[in-house]
Amino acid sequence: MTELAEQKSEQEAFQELLDSLDPESYGLFAEADMGQEAQEFMGSAIGRYLLGCARQEYMDASTKLKRTAFWRFRRIQQLQNEIWRAENLMLWVRDLIVRGKAAEQTLEEREEA
Repeated sequence: MTELAEQKSEQEAFQELLDSLDPESYGLFAEADMGQEAQEFMGSAIGRYLLGCARQEYMDASTKLKRTAFWRFRRIQQLQNEIWRAENLMLWVRDLIVRGKAAEQTLEEREEA
């Protein structure tokens, strides 16, 4: 059997397994898969770069916010938005990874029972 045919056979078997699952289990598999993909992405050069950019933007905006005069409402709002954006990027990816690991653990516990 060729490698391509083997991969197709594995994909078909996996799809049959997914199709046989109840909605809750299907959701757990999907969540576990997304968490794994997020973890792989953050391990890639692009993921590390984006995370580094977010951290740098967060630190820069925080420093500038501390030094901004209280009457500069628009500038304060702009800096708060920059902090929010950077912070949320980091939180969204972390949340995907944590939720994926929790889904994996739930699936493992179901297999053991």
